[in-house]
Amino acid sequence: MRTGIFLSEKGRGDITATGYKQGPAVRNFPNREGSQKRNMKVFQGFLIVACFGGTSNDCNGIFHSIGSRQLYFLSNICLKGMIVSLYNILLVTWCMGRITRRLGMLRKTKKKFWIALVIFSLMGQVAWVVENMYFNVFLYKIFHASAAQISLMVGASAVTATVTTLVIGALSDKVGKRKVFICGGYILWGISILSFCLLRMDYLTTLTGSVVAAATLGVNLVILLDCIMTFFGSSANDACFNAWLTESGDDTNRGAIEGINAMMPLMAILVVFGGFMAFDLDQESSWYLIFLIIGISVLLIGISGFFLVEERAVKREENRSYFANLLYSFRPSVIRENVLLYLSVGAFAIFGISINTFMPYLILYYEESLAMENYVLIMAPAIILASVVTVIFGKLYDRLGFRRCIYPAIGLLMAGYVILYFGRNTGWVFVGSLCMMSGYLAGMAVFGARIKGLIPEKKAGLFQGLRIFGQVFIPGIVGPAIGAFVLQGAESIVNSDGTESFLPNVNIFGAAFVVAAVLLLVLNGIFRMIRKGHYELPTDLGKDNGQQPYVEYPRPQLRRESFYSLNGTWEEGVKVPYPPQSVLSEYAVKTGSYLRERRMTYTRKFTLPEGFLKERLLLHFGAVDQVAEVYLNGNFVGSHEDGYLAFTLDITPWYQPGENVLQVKIKDPQSRKYPYGKQCRKRGEMWYTPISGIWQSVWLESVPEIYVKDIRITPDLTGILLEVNTDADQWEVTVQTGSGEITKTCGERRLRIDLAQVGENPRLWTPDTPYLYDMTIRAGEDQVESYFALRTITIEEQGGRQRICLNGEPVFLHGVLDQGYYSDGIYLPASEKGYEFDIRAMKELGLNTLRKHIKVEPECFYYYCDKLGMLVMQDMVNSGRYSFTRDTALPTIGLADKVPAWRPVSRKRRQLFEQHMEGVIRQLYNHPCVVYYTVFNEGWGQFDSDTMYEKVKQLDSTRIVDTASGWFRTEKSDVESSHVYFRSEVLPETEKPHILSEFGGYSRVISGHVFSRYQQHGYGFCQDEEELTGAICDVYETMVLPSMANGLCGSVYTQLSDIEDEVNGLYTYDRKICKVDKEKMQELSRRLYRKYSQNTK
Repeated sequence: MRTGIFLSEKGRGDITATGYKQGPAVRNFPNREGSQKRNMKVFQGFLIVACFGGTSNDCNGIFHSIGSRQLYFLSNICLKGMIVSLYNILLVTWCMGRITRRLGMLRKTKKKFWIALVIFSLMGQVAWVVENMYFNVFLYKIFHASAAQISLMVGASAVTATVTTLVIGALSDKVGKRKVFICGGYILWGISILSFCLLRMDYLTTLTGSVVAAATLGVNLVILLDCIMTFFGSSANDACFNAWLTESGDDTNRGAIEGINAMMPLMAILVVFGGFMAFDLDQESSWYLIFLIIGISVLLIGISGFFLVEERAVKREENRSYFANLLYSFRPSVIRENVLLYLSVGAFAIFGISINTFMPYLILYYEESLAMENYVLIMAPAIILASVVTVIFGKLYDRLGFRRCIYPAIGLLMAGYVILYFGRNTGWVFVGSLCMMSGYLAGMAVFGARIKGLIPEKKAGLFQGLRIFGQVFIPGIVGPAIGAFVLQGAESIVNSDGTESFLPNVNIFGAAFVVAAVLLLVLNGIFRMIRKGHYELPTDLGKDNGQQPYVEYPRPQLRRESFYSLNGTWEEGVKVPYPPQSVLSEYAVKTGSYLRERRMTYTRKFTLPEGFLKERLLLHFGAVDQVAEVYLNGNFVGSHEDGYLAFTLDITPWYQPGENVLQVKIKDPQSRKYPYGKQCRKRGEMWYTPISGIWQSVWLESVPEIYVKDIRITPDLTGILLEVNTDADQWEVTVQTGSGEITKTCGERRLRIDLAQVGENPRLWTPDTPYLYDMTIRAGEDQVESYFALRTITIEEQGGRQRICLNGEPVFLHGVLDQGYYSDGIYLPASEKGYEFDIRAMKELGLNTLRKHIKVEPECFYYYCDKLGMLVMQDMVNSGRYSFTRDTALPTIGLADKVPAWRPVSRKRRQLFEQHMEGVIRQLYNHPCVVYYTVFNEGWGQFDSDTMYEKVKQLDSTRIVDTASGWFRTEKSDVESSHVYFRSEVLPETEKPHILSEFGGYSRVISGHVFSRYQQHGYGFCQDEEELTGAICDVYETMVLPSMANGLCGSVYTQLSDIEDEVNGLYTYDRKICKVDKEKMQELSRRLYRKYSQNTK
């Protein structure tokens, strides 16, 4: 396998008709021995500092040891090369160990695996670098090969690598073994490298009798042995070692593995650069020592593999012939079954073409065109820093996925191209090289992890040929050809022997930039295909879609006998209340950008039944996304903006007897000024299909002129404070108790009802005993039915720590993230029973809390939580711009404290958010299940946090307020709130109650119950129920339970169900399958409550 990097040819001798002559150099170069020593010291110093934990003393120690008299003496003999090369190899290996330890990569995977990964990857890449970057120099300097002969060697090696990977990959799958191919291949690889020690001009001259014949034979032997060496190397490394890595990784460590693995080629360049500085490459003795060092090292590592490499289970394809295995990845049926894999390989090939457009000429450009003798001083630190960036990208990939990592990587690459195109001085060349190398390595890591993740399980070997075809074969042919094409008019110089040489120019970076731009277009097309590619997942409740939807009374806490539902199919063919984007809406028109650009009109004709109309007619909307204008019989009635809050219009003046025509004109700008939650125009991964229009019930009720407009209930442990908004002079309330009823009359707005004072034994509301008191309120001729519960939620000192208390007793909020998405209705289940199912299903697993995440549900959801005993942590719906870097990437890698906690906010967005926040609190105030508000989530849309906290407390001082869930903590908040993914750790002690408000997210794909056709997203994939349940129990055992002693008062596991691309739910998206072991989850819940009870005493 070759990257096609060619070094300039110096010190060339001539072959004449009369024989071999040791001629003069092509160009005259100064003696570089001193600069070689300085370069070697500097890049090793950079290397030691770059590794986490390195200090200036470490650097001084390296510089001192390298500059000692003993090593200086050894520099005069060839043994210096061996010492320096081996030292560099050990140094890089040590550095990689430090990196993996600092990043916590050894926590979940055996240490032997990481050792094998580092030494096999590094040594294999050192051997490749010697071949790829210096073999042409060896062939040119020792045997004076022509350009055609060098090209033949490069081409033969590339073809050998591709064919070998195809053949051996399929064979290893057929045999069902990896270890023997890896270890045996490395041993034979080392032996083949050692064979080059025998290729000496003096030996061949004695054998052939002439210098010319010896040179010709030498060229042919080098090409032949290079193909043999490539065969063994590709067998061991490309076909089997990479397949072994694929089988060893999973979604918790695959990005980290690829980050380390992708760094090795350029880390190997550092080793080779440092080692080769010690050699005079014009001397055959130097090449003898190089092949001896590399060959013995590869041989010994192959032997060590028998102790380090653990055999992975490989499914043997018994019923498929070896020939079928060989061609497996190119079968049309396989391509159709793995479309995304092949498209990703194609994109990777374009990425490689961009790299290979400039890479063969890069060193020549530095050394010849820019006249940089000490280009290593640029390359070494740039490569080291780029390698660190690559490790970070690998870590982010495990958390954030392909799409959110590949674009920054390509952005870095293209930025490097631009800087190198325009920059000429050393500083700009360094910055450009750093960006380019960072983008190159990061892209290799991200693409590598992506492709390995898409390869079907147990078939890694069958697809390694495809990978090498896209990574090596196509880029190696097309990329250099593009580079040669744009250099056709490059400046040339005449050598001292009369030959001409070209000087590479900046056109190589311009062409590479254009190819990278093409790659972006291809990626956009792939991601569009992913967004559009999904299955329909009907739910059991959705099978009854022919009936009128949502027939229950929409407002359980203020019920009247007067109720006329307008739900059902409207004139435009859309079934209300389902959003038009949903299957259940039966709407035939594709919305897309339609509602952003112009209005959608809903039309409903209705005739009220006789006797329904009283004095006033009220029209209610549960929610309309986003801006609604309402017309009755052609008359404008009113408007509303907020996609999550209920609103009411008095339409009495425009109502007419008989048939009436109601029109609702909708516009959904999907503007970030409005609260919009997880809706996204380009859905995917953690962003979901946007909805528009009417998505909650529409209904009419008729009331007398004086009626109860709304009520406000503030409970405590013995009674309630009841506030009634009415124009009546007085009103009456009757409360149903266990022993009878209590009736009181009030002429004021507020009334205190104390059950204990009237001889009743108050029954408190808890998740285990969710007792509700029914009550009736009468004002004039109006009568409404309602209910309330007796409960308090406070923060008190218990067991020496601040704890969240329900009714004065410590309560652990054992919760799950509930985002309220459904496979057929998107923002709504098929009926109210869908909410009841979710609540009962979570209670069955032992949970007592739902975090209603960035969404406000219809009233019936909160009614079922009240009735069934489920605590609710209610999020406000985020607005504002989401920044991947600020709101996710930096906090994920522990740098949340390095960015401001909030950004400036426009007056309009602030006004809309405050109105939304006030509306949510007013709408949900009476529900006893709601005990907790979250104002901002993960910094997204966060602004003026302390002021928002105070506003919430002014509106509702009876509930807990989490100002900023996850990170970007503020001074004013009732709790400390953390999000922890991809690791398990004991949380630190806190003065305030600590809530682990998001964690977990482990995934399991169940065929036939996934939404996305091409992509599943999650935070660590499990194969079956047992593995998923075990992973969940483990994170509770190692993080949640131990953290209780430090003040942890609640935890929220991610999440209740799968949602579109996300497959990290406890239930599938269609709610048909529980993905975990229910009995084990119940036992875990019991242990959780027992442990918390012990910690609070």
